[in-house]
Amino acid sequence: MYSTTNPKGQGMQVPTDRTTAGGEDRENARKRHRIEAIFWTIGMIIFIASCIIIHFHPQPYPIDLAATRTIQGLHLVPWLLTALQLPSVLNNPIPSTVAIIAWFVGMIAVGLVRKLRKLPSLLWFISGIFLVLTVMTSAGLNVLFDDIVGRPRPDPKVYHIHLYTPLVPFPTYPSGHTEHDVAYYGFLLYLSFTKPVRDWRYRWLLLPFQLYAVYDIFAIGYSRVLEGDHWLTDVLGGYLEGALYLFFFIFLYRLIVDWFSRYREKKMAGKAVQAS
Repeated sequence: MYSTTNPKGQGMQVPTDRTTAGGEDRENARKRHRIEAIFWTIGMIIFIASCIIIHFHPQPYPIDLAATRTIQGLHLVPWLLTALQLPSVLNNPIPSTVAIIAWFVGMIAVGLVRKLRKLPSLLWFISGIFLVLTVMTSAGLNVLFDDIVGRPRPDPKVYHIHLYTPLVPFPTYPSGHTEHDVAYYGFLLYLSFTKPVRDWRYRWLLLPFQLYAVYDIFAIGYSRVLEGDHWLTDVLGGYLEGALYLFFFIFLYRLIVDWFSRYREKKMAGKAVQAS
């Protein structure tokens, strides 16, 4: 991660009283964080309330049935149907696990190469660790909420819908696929828009990945309803849950990056004093 504002190629800038490690104005960042905290709290309250409501009313709502029948009743051309099903396929356990491992290994490898070349590498290690931490923790919490809510999967034998995948014996609210994609692709998108990456001379190489990430986040909910795996309210709950986890881990990530940057600066200042 190269920065034109950081001639030594440092991934993290030194935070000051006016700027953060990401190069943002600290006062503006604080104001924005207060607003984000308010919206995050409201979102969490809504999410908890929805879990309670659906726990005591697990049956699909009229809007769930109407949405599934409408989406499954559309006659789409084969290539469009394949494109809409792709997010669900890539989100299955094996391909999604392989993708996360690949990203993690790639980031750690870049960090090691930079370390061997005596270039700042800490940000790569932190990013790789936080990507895995975000995805795995959010997945575990999703399973926990699924079990607590206990909403049954859409069953074509009970409701007049189509199920294009095997009926799995796992609860359905909130949608794990939807939550996963919001947290996973959302965190990768966040990393791709941080200042060191924005200042990278080859940042345009990331454009196809950024476009697919945006597409996947928007399409995964439609894909889950199309395949009959989830109700509309399941995917809406998954979007909200994923967004809550995403913003929480972005907050932690920025906090850790800022702390490490300050620690490094103090350490370098101490060495300078000893050398003098």
